Amino acid sequence: MKVLVATDGSEHSMKAVQRALELAEKQGAQVTLMSVAYYVSDYLEGMPPNIQDKLEDEARAALKKAKALFDAKSLPVETVMEAGLVPANLIIGKAQDGKFDRIIIGSTGQNALEKILMGSTAAKVVAHAPCEVTVVR
Repeated sequence: MKVLVATDGSEHSMKAVQRALELAEKQGAQVTLMSVAYYVSDYLEGMPPNIQDKLEDEARAALKKAKALFDAKSLPVETVMEAGLVPANLIIGKAQDGKFDRIIIGSTGQNALEKILMGSTAAKVVAHAPCEVTVVR
C-alpha cells in the first residue's frame, strides 16, 4: 500500500504522520511525506522580501520533524517538498502521478490563516482525490 501524508508540522498533521507510521509498522505501507510551501504571491505586497524563503524553510522543517519519527524506528520513508499557490492541487497531483492508495492529511494547520487554508485544503483533497483519504483530527 502506498500512502501519501501531507504535513505542515502542525499538531493535526503530525497526528496524520503518526497514523502513517502505524501503517508502515503494521502493514508495511510505503510512506511518502509531503510538505507544501505556499506561494502567496498575491499577498506579498508589503511583506518582507524573504517571506518565500521562510515558507520553504518551514516546509523543510515540517518534513524533517516527520521523517525523524520514521528514522527513529528505522522505517523507510520518502520526502518531497513542493511549492505552489494551491496546496490541495499539488497533493492531488502527487497522489495521481504516484498512484497512491491513500492520502492522510490533518484537519487543520498551525496558525489562524493556515487553519483556514489547511481546512479548505483537506476539504478539497477529500473532494477531488483519486484515492481513499483519511482526515486526522
